[in-house]
Amino acid sequence: MELGETMLDSASARAVEEEIEAGAEAAEGVNAAQAEQERGQPDVSVGLLIKAMERERESLDLLVQGFDALRQSFEERRRALEQQEEILNELADHLNS
Repeated sequence: MELGETMLDSASARAVEEEIEAGAEAAEGVNAAQAEQERGQPDVSVGLLIKAMERERESLDLLVQGFDALRQSFEERRRALEQQEEILNELADHLNS
């Protein structure tokens, strides 16, 4: 594995970890908003829901970044495999001639 692939894999893993954390924070915000609404604090619950929505958007953005990084990694690996195949074919042709 090349250094670029390692860095890309690390970035993907980090993005997924951040997404999980942001998703958990959004879920906590929704739970807190529900609790505040049950206590009769609708103004607090609205604020908590807005924050939860913002967290969820951040979470989705991080997921998209992770998918983009994975897609790029797959494309780079596919190109590397194609190059290896070309080299092997050339070697086989050379050995057969």
